[in-house]
Amino acid sequence: MTDLNVVETSGDAPSDELVINGDTLSVPVGDGRTITLTYPGPLAQYDMVQAMGSEAADNGRLVRMFLPLIYLSAIDDQRISPCTSLREMRGLIDRLGHKGLHALQRGVNAFNERDEKEATEHAKK
Repeated sequence: MTDLNVVETSGDAPSDELVINGDTLSVPVGDGRTITLTYPGPLAQYDMVQAMGSEAADNGRLVRMFLPLIYLSAIDDQRISPCTSLREMRGLIDRLGHKGLHALQRGVNAFNERDEKEATEHAKK
């Protein structure tokens, strides 16, 4: 798989360039931390919904809000295991804070852009 460089155009400094290496991406948080995202496997989304429990999983908006967590694999090189309950998900959201959530979304967007670029290239063949 090739590397893809994604440059944010929202006014961020050029040093905020995100580089996806295979299925892994490190994103600076802005408060000194770095988060690592790993492209999730096909069952990650199903496992997350199951961990949320049926009541929370019935709320589509809540599912979409928690979905980026399936990409998070480390905070400052400390491995993050997939959450197994809604309580763990809420704790992880709290641990990330606003800046961490923003960095997480930037990383997820970078993976989405890579997927779109690969799909476009595949369609041209």
